[in-house]
Amino acid sequence: MKKVYAFAMIAACAMMVFSCKNEGKGSEEVKDAAKDAVETVDEAAQKAADAVKEGAAEVQDAATEAADRAGDALEKLGDILPYTSVEAKPTFNGGDADSFVKYVQQNIKYPQNAIDNDIEGKVTVNFVVDANGKIKNAKVVKGVSPELDAEALRVVENAPAWAPAKQDGKNVPVTCSIPVTFKIVK
Repeated sequence: MKKVYAFAMIAACAMMVFSCKNEGKGSEEVKDAAKDAVETVDEAAQKAADAVKEGAAEVQDAATEAADRAGDALEKLGDILPYTSVEAKPTFNGGDADSFVKYVQQNIKYPQNAIDNDIEGKVTVNFVVDANGKIKNAKVVKGVSPELDAEALRVVENAPAWAPAKQDGKNVPVTCSIPVTFKIVK
């Protein structure tokens, strides 16, 4: 592009120099030389415009391709990243939200060390029910003690598969949370 503009400037300067040197010659020759110089500048300008159009089309094509690829990547992320809100929540053992709470209560084994030391409290575990209904990425987000935290995590991680959440008719991963209360009954 810069070369085209430089060429156009050189042609214009040459036209001025040529017309100054040829003042004494016939006006017809000067007119012809000027006409040739103008045509050369017009051709250069047209080439520059064509190059810009081609470049713009290539840039637009590249931008469209990039947007398409970004959309594909976002769609894949939507399949991987868990939702926090969905049309249909995941269900455990065909039941409601209390079904998982009951499962956890029935499978918790209060650690003897925690009983001996009167350790009680509520452990909060976050996890993802993936698009296949499996529990993934379980982690304690609010703990009480290493023993109680580990037991709550063990029970959640070993739970059977869920019926997955649905969004727009597709199975999707969703983030869930459960508080696990440890209370010593005396």
